Amino acid sequence: MGAVLRQFLAGFLAAHLRLPMRIKRLLQRMALCRSGALGSTILQCSGCGHHESIPLGCGDRHCPSCQAAHSRQWLDNQLRWLLPVPYYHVVFTLPHELHPLLLLNQASLYRLLFDAAASTLMEFARSRLGGTPGITAILHTWGQQLSCHPHLHCIITASALSDDAQTWTAPKQHRYLFPEAAVAALFRGKFLAGLRALLPELRRPTPPSPVPCDALYKKHWHVYLKRPFGGPQQALAYLANYTHRVAISNSRIQAIEEEVVRFTYRDYAEANKIKSRELPGVTFLERFCGHILPARFTKIRHYGILANNRKSAAIPQARLLLHSRKTVELLLELRRQQELAATARQPRPCPCCARGQLWPLCVITPRGVRFCQWRPFHDTS
Repeated sequence: MGAVLRQFLAGFLAAHLRLPMRIKRLLQRMALCRSGALGSTILQCSGCGHHESIPLGCGDRHCPSCQAAHSRQWLDNQLRWLLPVPYYHVVFTLPHELHPLLLLNQASLYRLLFDAAASTLMEFARSRLGGTPGITAILHTWGQQLSCHPHLHCIITASALSDDAQTWTAPKQHRYLFPEAAVAALFRGKFLAGLRALLPELRRPTPPSPVPCDALYKKHWHVYLKRPFGGPQQALAYLANYTHRVAISNSRIQAIEEEVVRFTYRDYAEANKIKSRELPGVTFLERFCGHILPARFTKIRHYGILANNRKSAAIPQARLLLHSRKTVELLLELRRQQELAATARQPRPCPCCARGQLWPLCVITPRGVRFCQWRPFHDTS
């Protein structure tokens, strides 16, 4: 992605003189990612003194080069909140009629999407499971061809903790979680009710056009409830693939030519067939910028017993109620995975002497040199 920006950013900025300064600075910093212009980390061998230099990344959450390490770290942090119960995957999608309005009011409508989806799942869990489930929701805004496609990926426990925290309720069968059509109808009603309340405050496209709320009430909204995962670890590992994904990954960019960018995409209409497409460089960046989130907007949120103000007490209590052989096996497996993750963060062996290990010595940036304390090196490339 950095190479695309370095080649086409000047033309893109010249064609979009009124681009917000925040987005302009974000793109300029991403263009310098891992090029050496932002600085480097200097590694030193503890044996022979050999030095290596690793260019610094921009660290932005929209940069595909900087997100792999964040995804692994998120997965490590979330493992300790798993429960030995089935998990389901639910996807909420907004209809395309709302896309023009959504692009002008991202913060308000994305927040409404989170609230409507979480409220829908909580209401069904309370009526059918008799308690509060654990929900993790992740926002995606793009389709495979960088088009506007806002949708929410959620995983939810197939059982719930009662209000008095004394009972863990599970359904008698796990073939499906909730009726898909009923979930879609309730989600549609909650989102459109919130949209009507927000309409006086929202920006409108030019030329202004009425928001088709009445027509959207009659349309079927796509909500997809997948079958349960094989186990809690598989559920979280699957979700980790979505947590820090951005509009396009570096591996999908095939070639950067004089005027165009060629990239691959998955055509879901033709049995997930991999295809290739070319876009002019400026058009490619225009589509990419449509998926830059508002400043300080949280795209990963937790609800129910996984909410940040509840999980420290609710998860241990749920495990106590679930006290069984499966709970013990899960805790042992989580401990093993955490030990493996700690081993993966050990310093690398020196390629020069093969006896010492490479440790961070200092970080050199345009602002100066900062010496590091000797600590295990974690490769974030």
